[in-house]
Amino acid sequence: MNPSATLSIESISVSFGGVHALQDVSLTLEPGSIVGLIGPNGAGKSTLLNCISGISRPGAGTIRLGETNLIGRRPDQIAGFGLGRVFQHPQLIPELSVLENLMVANHRTLRYSVLAEMIGLPGVRRAEAEARHAAMQVAARVGLSPSLGMVTGSLPYGHRKLLELARVILMGARHLLLDEPIAGLNDAEIDHLGHVVLDLQREQGLSVLLVEHNMGLVRRLCNHVVVLDAGRVIAEGTADSVLSDPRVLLAYLGEVPADA
Repeated sequence: MNPSATLSIESISVSFGGVHALQDVSLTLEPGSIVGLIGPNGAGKSTLLNCISGISRPGAGTIRLGETNLIGRRPDQIAGFGLGRVFQHPQLIPELSVLENLMVANHRTLRYSVLAEMIGLPGVRRAEAEARHAAMQVAARVGLSPSLGMVTGSLPYGHRKLLELARVILMGARHLLLDEPIAGLNDAEIDHLGHVVLDLQREQGLSVLLVEHNMGLVRRLCNHVVVLDAGRVIAEGTADSVLSDPRVLLAYLGEVPADA
């Protein structure tokens, strides 16, 4: 998959029984951009991420990464195209160390047979050494080097969020879906994660679709913001423009302040 491919979401609609979770939703994630996806609870943000990552299938519309149609493909196939999702609650193996969790993610990219591994061929040992080196580099990139030997279940919650992000990067993701990545973090952890995301975008050209309620982080990171309410796009533009839009204020606050 071309790392400079554009993620294009066009006219996506999803219904659960008689409930319209998404209605004619469109957005574009250009290479190297950070797009915010915001809206009140129940607006349809997680439903859209589920459609993009292959967990759910929309009833109408198209989702393409470059020229590749993602609709109908399995989540592991979509991940193989370079699209990785970081969930609100980290999906880790708590009994393993930080390094072992990273190595598990890295094994997805290794190419050798089970027999070659059992025999211990030189190529396997070389590939394992390279995978370990790559895991340690990514750990350093997100600030987890001091924790490599720790059991993951004993990590502070903020470090588990960083480990989840590092695992997705190791799996070759070029397009990140971040689902409320700072939920449960303190101010210092939020600041550090924000720096990590910006550095990945600037230095590696990664693109990011950020679902987040923290408007300070949205203003800091996002080039473009899309606002959902009741399954529809009600506004999009810069963070400052959408956060002053009367429709957005009404959706979040239930009324438009007199000074808006």
